[in-house]
Amino acid sequence: MATLTAVAALGIGLVTSGAAPVAASAKSSVVDAPVFTLPLKVVGEVNLTSLAASEHHASGATQRQGAPISRAAAQSTGYREVDNAILTHRPKGETSGPDAATTSLSTKNVPGTIGFTALGGVQQAGTVGGDDLEPPDQGLCAGGGYVMEFINNALAVYNKYGEQLLAPVGSAQAFKQPTSDFFSDPRCYYDASTQRWFYQEFIVGSFNSAGKLVVPSTEFEAVSNTADPLGTYTIYSWDTSDAQTKGCPCFGDYDNLGADANGIYVATDEFGIDSGAYNGVVIYAIAKGLLETYHQTGILPSVIGYRLTEDPFGQPYVVAPASTPPGGKFAPGTEYFIESDSNKTSDNHLLVYALNNTSDLSLVSSGPPAMYRTELSTQGYAFPPDAAQKPGPRPLGAAYQAPAGGIQTDFNAEMEPTYTNGQLYAQLTTGTASGTSAIDWFTLKPSLSGTTLSASLVRQGRVAVNDTSLMYPYTAVNAQGLGYLLFSLSGPDNYPSPAYVTYGATGPTGPVREATKGVAPSDGFTCYAAFVGPDYGGCRWGDYSMGVYANGRVYMAAEMIPPGYRDVLTNWGTYIWSAPPPAAP
Repeated sequence: MATLTAVAALGIGLVTSGAAPVAASAKSSVVDAPVFTLPLKVVGEVNLTSLAASEHHASGATQRQGAPISRAAAQSTGYREVDNAILTHRPKGETSGPDAATTSLSTKNVPGTIGFTALGGVQQAGTVGGDDLEPPDQGLCAGGGYVMEFINNALAVYNKYGEQLLAPVGSAQAFKQPTSDFFSDPRCYYDASTQRWFYQEFIVGSFNSAGKLVVPSTEFEAVSNTADPLGTYTIYSWDTSDAQTKGCPCFGDYDNLGADANGIYVATDEFGIDSGAYNGVVIYAIAKGLLETYHQTGILPSVIGYRLTEDPFGQPYVVAPASTPPGGKFAPGTEYFIESDSNKTSDNHLLVYALNNTSDLSLVSSGPPAMYRTELSTQGYAFPPDAAQKPGPRPLGAAYQAPAGGIQTDFNAEMEPTYTNGQLYAQLTTGTASGTSAIDWFTLKPSLSGTTLSASLVRQGRVAVNDTSLMYPYTAVNAQGLGYLLFSLSGPDNYPSPAYVTYGATGPTGPVREATKGVAPSDGFTCYAAFVGPDYGGCRWGDYSMGVYANGRVYMAAEMIPPGYRDVLTNWGTYIWSAPPPAAP
């Protein structure tokens, strides 16, 4: 593992403090969040192996690489776009990003790395009810020798070497819903302490011609009945349309998933389905043990909701719950959340939330657990600009005589953090003074004593590459906080590719490594106004990457442009790779 001296010599974009905390949080307060309960519905059971065997791939839904691409063909081919609610929340005004040191790239992987090209647009469109769909949001979980990938509307399972054990299953099949439902934002989670698998997604909801909501917006949660990810799952759902709130009926966008010893936590951004309203964050908490044992006991938990409408940033946006890697100790009776400020073009603060006494989630008579919040100062970060990409073949663009566009980087929202070793590991995309985007990372030490929440900033830093954008980061570490910081990479000399940097005891160290090289620019339908209109310029990219420690390795997944994954309207794919974690110092 590289030393800090070697890092300085390489010139990596890395700012690391000493081991002692450098900043403490302000005084904490109880979050004034109205609490409510919702009934949890049992949708039924599905067996993924049976579904995969019965999948009849749609004919004519896609055209493979080499087929002629014409305006008539594109217009006659079905396509869908993941909701643009995230883009409507972009802050207005000029962005002044921080300076960032830079380093050259390495194409040499960590010793012992293995990887494989996984799901892509062609495979997704070929599932029952499948369409061409962008951007490809990345769900990844692993455990027990298995790896599950859930991309947009398709789910597959692999062994740890990349051999596909479960052919892609579409979301409608996986959740026992009609293919007309519009699913978005997949997540999955392996609960190592109980050896159970979770996968989730939501539908936006829809109106009839008379303006009546006929399909409510709904969150779906699937939980395996056994330790086998290829087997039977119980499907649950709850209504997120929130019809009595101003601006609703609504849907719960960007449904981040976290877990502690007692519960699972789904944090959503609430947008009006038809009104354009934004109402803040709604967090749903459910007793994990009751979900995992319902098929045996028949005892069904309630869904406890927390409505967050105000915070020191103005209005909450992407309040991300934490998860803990296998072998790590959960925070005692507490679930932590982190929020960065995506309401402004730049800021230098993070918010830490704590949900206390989570063991009470299964005890209705005890009342809902209380929520606390504190604020702390950090290095400055800024809203990121779109990423450039290397010029190359763009057959869809050629059909529309459209100029080559960049890749949208969406926001500087903090992604799902990791809690282990008494610390929270967080990350976000930041704009820089040079007009590219970089990755900011943070190590926080939270503590909840009685009704007082505190958090200190242990370390922080920035990873950047000259004239190249890094985006959509995720910190994947083991119980000791050792692993990798992963992200997508794109620039004028680089096609969109997955990349990573070693995460050691003092944070990211060593060179930025391309896990594999993309082979072309992004050339999907969201790149062109002919499909998505003039207000959403730039190619949509996966709104998040994902990584997890399991089976003695760190598994990572990000979007890329691989060879041979072209249909008429999309050319995206994903790459899954794994490496042994760095050795403890």
